[in-house]
Amino acid sequence: MNAVRLVARWAIVCAACTAPCACGPEVVYRPRPGFATAEDLPDEIVLEDGTVIRYVPLGEYLARKAARKQGKSLEEVLAAVPKDGENAAPGFVPWEEADTGTVRMQAIMPEHVVANAMRAFREERYGELWDQLVASSVRRRAELSDNPEAARAKFVDWCTKRRGDAMTLLNRMAFGFSTNAVMMRKSGPTLLELSLAPQVAGEFKLRVVEIEYEQTPEGERVMLAGIR
Repeated sequence: MNAVRLVARWAIVCAACTAPCACGPEVVYRPRPGFATAEDLPDEIVLEDGTVIRYVPLGEYLARKAARKQGKSLEEVLAAVPKDGENAAPGFVPWEEADTGTVRMQAIMPEHVVANAMRAFREERYGELWDQLVASSVRRRAELSDNPEAARAKFVDWCTKRRGDAMTLLNRMAFGFSTNAVMMRKSGPTLLELSLAPQVAGEFKLRVVEIEYEQTPEGERVMLAGIR
């Protein structure tokens, strides 16, 4: 994928970590999605206005974000992180599978939702997707007209029937975050709508992924609110 110069609208709008320099271009740091290889997504992209988008591991991205918030240098923040053997906290893992085959899905960014949903559809883990990644507000609304088991069963049935269409959309979105292929629009206080840009939507039967931000005991999480 030749991405030396791409118009990355999403990266500009949503960038949380920047490193401006009076003698050089603005540098914007973004976390590298776990599903993206170096071939799929280069380490660095230069936009038409000269802005440099650099993709870094999630741990480094979070450390840079913390440094900016605390007014410290990256080195100071990293020095305060416990080393191995010193009760070091594990890094954030969007998809965690136990030896028993059970899965734990969680997301703190829209990319995590898309990646987890894509894998859940690929492995046909629709029940786990409903239980763990679908927004609680969506599940509550579905359960108002049906009992919890029936609502879950209807979701599984929809996923089974629309598996091909959903995977096509999610796969395209997964590799479109760094370009202008995916557009983001706030559609409510806690809602975000991801949609394919008109120039790439083509014959896609599903074109939108709806995201909802929720407060959980573990902190703020990003949930799946719909695919349409």
